[in-house]
Amino acid sequence: MKTRTIFFTLCFLIVSIIASASEREYSLVIRNQSVNFTGTDVQAMTINESIPGPTLRFKEGDVARIHVKNEMEMETSIHWHGILLPNLQDGVPYVTTPPILSGTTFTYEFPIKHSGTYWYHSHTGLQEQKGVFGSIVIEPAVSRIQTDLDHVVVLSDWTNENPDEILRTLKSGNDYYSLKKGSMQSISGALQENALGNVINRSWMRMPPMDISDVAYDAFIINGQTSSELNAQLGQTIRLRIINAAASTYFYVQFAGGHMKVISADGVDVKPMHTGRFLIAIAETYDVIIKIPENGAYEFRATAQDGSGYTSLFIGQGERVSAENVPQPNLYKMHAGHGKEGSAMKGMSHEVGMMKMPMNKRPMAPYDNLKSPASTALSEDHEVREVRLELTGDMERYVWSLNGKTLNEADMIRINRGENVRFIMVNKTMMHHPMHLHGHFFRVVNKHGDYSPLKHTVDVPPLGTRVIEFYANEQQDWFFHCHLLYHMKAGMARIVHYEGDELDPIISAIRKDLFKEHWYAWADASILSQITEGQIVAADTRNTLRGTWEAGWDDDYEAVFTYERYFNRFFQAFAGGVLTDGEQEHRGIFGFMYLLPLMFESTVWLDTEGDARISLENELQLTARLYVTGEFQYDSESKEEWAIGAGWTINKYFSAMLKHHSEYDFGAGIHIRY
Repeated sequence: MKTRTIFFTLCFLIVSIIASASEREYSLVIRNQSVNFTGTDVQAMTINESIPGPTLRFKEGDVARIHVKNEMEMETSIHWHGILLPNLQDGVPYVTTPPILSGTTFTYEFPIKHSGTYWYHSHTGLQEQKGVFGSIVIEPAVSRIQTDLDHVVVLSDWTNENPDEILRTLKSGNDYYSLKKGSMQSISGALQENALGNVINRSWMRMPPMDISDVAYDAFIINGQTSSELNAQLGQTIRLRIINAAASTYFYVQFAGGHMKVISADGVDVKPMHTGRFLIAIAETYDVIIKIPENGAYEFRATAQDGSGYTSLFIGQGERVSAENVPQPNLYKMHAGHGKEGSAMKGMSHEVGMMKMPMNKRPMAPYDNLKSPASTALSEDHEVREVRLELTGDMERYVWSLNGKTLNEADMIRINRGENVRFIMVNKTMMHHPMHLHGHFFRVVNKHGDYSPLKHTVDVPPLGTRVIEFYANEQQDWFFHCHLLYHMKAGMARIVHYEGDELDPIISAIRKDLFKEHWYAWADASILSQITEGQIVAADTRNTLRGTWEAGWDDDYEAVFTYERYFNRFFQAFAGGVLTDGEQEHRGIFGFMYLLPLMFESTVWLDTEGDARISLENELQLTARLYVTGEFQYDSESKEEWAIGAGWTINKYFSAMLKHHSEYDFGAGIHIRY
């Protein structure tokens, strides 16, 4: 009798759950549209004519059916960030899902298995930067937390420049974005900060100047506006669902009305913890509860980590109460901390350097204070697969990689269903990397051990390490990548592959398109009163085609054409030819380029006539706009020549220049970059 009662009770519960589940249907239309966030009309991509797209709301147990129509003249896609769903519905073109072609509609359909705050975005090219993103709110089957208001806060960064042009600029080594946002490092700046020794030491170690963010943004946006308001009354509690949907900006978030109570991270509940200010990485979500303490409109502020701007939501009524300013970073004295590799404390590195300020002024991600309310420990009955991933890159060439290889160069990360997988991520670079694993939640190993929090995205700080673990219970292929959009596009990504699983035939037929190499081209030229010189370059990850010239106005010239193979940021080999107006008009050459301490660029070659050439070049940034250059060359056929010059950066494309050349005397003119 007791068994029958239990059986009928279970049947009743199952039927009740099925009956309560409903289909939630949405239609999203992606199109090109003119927008204006900064006083300038620019072309963007909108979802249902807005940036961000609409909030999609579900309840745990629902079935989502979402029709995505592409009205653009290019393909697109939508990935449901953080949602556990069938592989084919994940929305990464060429990895799990076919792209949505121009003029077509793709219908995503998947069960809603869990609750929380999530978001969606394009996974095609750089479309996320142009506006293709929006928020997702999933209510639990049984409500756990009650507040007076529930408000979604979508943070993003905005540029009026075409994102493809931004990536081309970064690939070319042009550092104008640092100048634009006031983070250009210089000798005068180092002297003002009493940090000349730091600069010399960095240069001796062959490290380029550090920056926190690659791009200079025109605006920072909160829910589609540079500043927004939320009407609330004295004493009310508000749940803010914070989503960092930026392409390449971390934010410090804080509330002028007091501490925030963090209750959820990446959609998963955590033990409530109070904080005044914390760092939210790209692609993360946090749910916090705040309370209006007195009459007034209190600022919830999100400040770009690089200090280049902020965006605000004023909550309440009446006179505005501003949040405290976040101190500007000291780029000359920034450093990262270390711990024992693989330990739970590894990666809790500091960004404040020697600024002698409390850590809560510029805190790191709050992971060590996040604790799961239930054990997240993995069963010890499963085999453990440990994968070491070094986060690597070359800022000057703008190549980002894992274990020294980009997505199109490396094999998959191969795992087996039914095993525990541990990723040890060691950041060898001086930039933050928000690493996101599709299709899984992982535990971020911290001081809470078995109660380490579950997340889907984790910040790996400069020169720090993060350890994450997950149980491999999925199938087929899933994307794993840095969610800093330009880093992912430049190669910092992998496919996680379940051994023994075959690809869906639709994906198998198009997978090769995922690994296509992208070539970028740029040029620069000095046009001076006594000489013209410059270069034209086309490059992909490892290969470069370069043509350089040096010509006086009296028909004396030398042109060099080379193919270069990039091995790492210190060493490249090349072969090519030289054309001159001298006795040796045509010569073949082969040699190498090597980066020496103090950032001296050296070149050594031999030519087919048996002559050798050695050259050294360097550039010093004296102020944010003033720089000096020096060149020395010894050729066994034409002997030595040298040049010194100075330039003043006017904008992204032009500099004014003075130059004295041992062969062509003194001259003045302009330097053009494109």
